[in-house]
Amino acid sequence: MLFIVFACWYHIGQAQIINIESKRISTDTTGFDGSLGVSFSASKFTESFVAAEALGHVQYKTQKDLFLLMGEFQILSAGGEDFNNSGFGHLRYNRKFSDIVRGELFTQVQYNSVTKIELRQLNGIGLRLKLSPYENAKVYWGVAYMYEYEELLNPDITNRDHRMSTYFSFTLAPVKTITMKNTTYVQPLFADFMDYRLANNTRLNFGITKNLSFVTTFSFLYDSRPPVEVPNVNYQVNNGLKFNF
Repeated sequence: MLFIVFACWYHIGQAQIINIESKRISTDTTGFDGSLGVSFSASKFTESFVAAEALGHVQYKTQKDLFLLMGEFQILSAGGEDFNNSGFGHLRYNRKFSDIVRGELFTQVQYNSVTKIELRQLNGIGLRLKLSPYENAKVYWGVAYMYEYEELLNPDITNRDHRMSTYFSFTLAPVKTITMKNTTYVQPLFADFMDYRLANNTRLNFGITKNLSFVTTFSFLYDSRPPVEVPNVNYQVNNGLKFNF
């Protein structure tokens, strides 16, 4: 299934944790699936305002294997000054061992000017458990070891950390035209569990017609020890239209 998303508006504050769960394409068929998205907004009253977003996702699935490749870019500029410049690339491999247990390998590169991340590279390995057999109520829990290399801006700091990454995710589809996806991540340092990040993402999809739907997404991040001058709490709201064909 290929779809294009036209986002209407978003609030600055993208989380440091990329919610891969919300970006998976759920399908029972094997082969390729993909998505492309783009949005652009510009205005000028007393000052100029520009917001743009681009994203892409390719997925290949067999009976036991799943390969994910995805990327996303966002920019928000007002009065000639950049308030948000962020992006990421993610590659993941899943292996199905049983109806319940999957293994995962992943690597990710990201940057985010709001949270002062000049570069963050992640490499991880873990397990993913399917906790519900129902198609209209999917529930997953995952845990992974993750090595994190991070270069921060102002002040110039480099971190090399070992983290645990665990998540709980569910997708509810009470009726055909309404879908709710929710994921919560917790990522503490192995050396100090009081140094952790907590993120939650909720996505609601309301069907308007057979091919058109309205999508709203709320993302929240709490970082117990963020970079200097970066707040503990960041959030983002996205509203848009999705066309499936």
